[in-house]
Amino acid sequence: MVIWAAFVASTVAFSGLAAVPAIAEVGSSDQSGADLSAADPMRPSIVVPAGESVTARLGTVPTGLSSIEVEYSTSNDGVPSRVEISVGPENTQTYAFTAPTGTSATATITVPVTDKTDGTITVSSRASTVTLNLAIVGFERGEAGRVITPSPVLAPAPKPSPTPTAEPAPTAEPIPMPTSISTPTPAPSPEPTPSRGGMPGKSNTGVPAGTALTVHNGDITVTKTGTVLDGLDIRGLVKIEAPNVTIKNSIIRGRELNGIGALINNLGGFSNLVIVDTELSPSIASPDAMGIYGYNFTATRLNINDVIDGIHVTGSNVVIRNSWIHDNLHYRNDPNHGGTPSHDDSIQIQVGDNISVTGNRLTDSYSAAVQITQDRGRVSNFSYTDNYADGGHCTVNIAEKDYGPLQGTTITDNKFGRDTSLNNCAVIAQTSTKIDFARNYFTDGSPVKISKG
Repeated sequence: MVIWAAFVASTVAFSGLAAVPAIAEVGSSDQSGADLSAADPMRPSIVVPAGESVTARLGTVPTGLSSIEVEYSTSNDGVPSRVEISVGPENTQTYAFTAPTGTSATATITVPVTDKTDGTITVSSRASTVTLNLAIVGFERGEAGRVITPSPVLAPAPKPSPTPTAEPAPTAEPIPMPTSISTPTPAPSPEPTPSRGGMPGKSNTGVPAGTALTVHNGDITVTKTGTVLDGLDIRGLVKIEAPNVTIKNSIIRGRELNGIGALINNLGGFSNLVIVDTELSPSIASPDAMGIYGYNFTATRLNINDVIDGIHVTGSNVVIRNSWIHDNLHYRNDPNHGGTPSHDDSIQIQVGDNISVTGNRLTDSYSAAVQITQDRGRVSNFSYTDNYADGGHCTVNIAEKDYGPLQGTTITDNKFGRDTSLNNCAVIAQTSTKIDFARNYFTDGSPVKISKG
């Protein structure tokens, strides 16, 4: 088994094109004294042309490691772009994120080492050319503990010749899953156990650090009342067809889609669905990728990212609290909107009574953080309290359409950013919708006023 010490920025040959590697390694020693040094400490970074893939080869380090820790940042002069990092020839592990325009903040991922790892990674970029700057900052042994090897993030490298896109790995077929699953196997996690309070973010939403996850390949259809899905890494979609279902401590990555699909589908409105401490992050970027569709559910401490709509409410009795919905996918030419830009929202509400949005952080949507459309019917008793939100044309957008004014609307004790397409448009609504509106401020302390829709 090949285990990793450094990245070599190398454009792989597809369709008979020659590969021209540029070698770079990390210089350090592990705790056993084995020499990991090389002539140069981390030279080139990886430039990934829009719509293409680039493969990098890795060096070798002593055996016995369970994972490596990779620090990365991106430089991107185009539009925000979905970036995927696939490990090994069989995609034994895939990480995906959105590279913003400009230079991103530094982030860290922990990459497990498996017996299928051949010392390569493949990086793809969806919408624009992205420079990925990588550094190995730590190793973890299976028994001896963690070994840290500090190394700075690389500066952008010159753009290489474009490489044709690699063919995607095959998608698993849907698998019915009528019973509960709760027997995870250990997975390495170098991060300390985080506090679950404060502003929602990486440390207090999604799967708690140290949680053991079991990989499930394929879709899950839940048909048994009271099913608990616990500690799963789901490479497919989850469909609810029973009441009193709980999804917790899990990540849902989805699969390749041929039409609009939700990572969690409760369009049937089966009662008392509970989703807690879970991340929804599709492994394949798509204008069809959605987070949660449905109603009759409570969502707590979720991390939802890289989908078009984070949560799409289609009925009554919904609670969304202490969650982080961010980095929405956005396409300039979205086929689901007739080739016009995507209408991505953190939360979209089409119809329903008794809907509560409390204590959340909602950012990075193109259309709105909260969009009430009344496309399917009346919305009533909607409460929006103690949230932080920014972005969109207007951050909270309330439309009456054919169903008239909303009844029982409360918007109180929220903070808003000013990064909206319409100047200072935190909340927009028609004057006929009466809102209990109090103690809403911009981050600079200025009071928020309702814009007239």
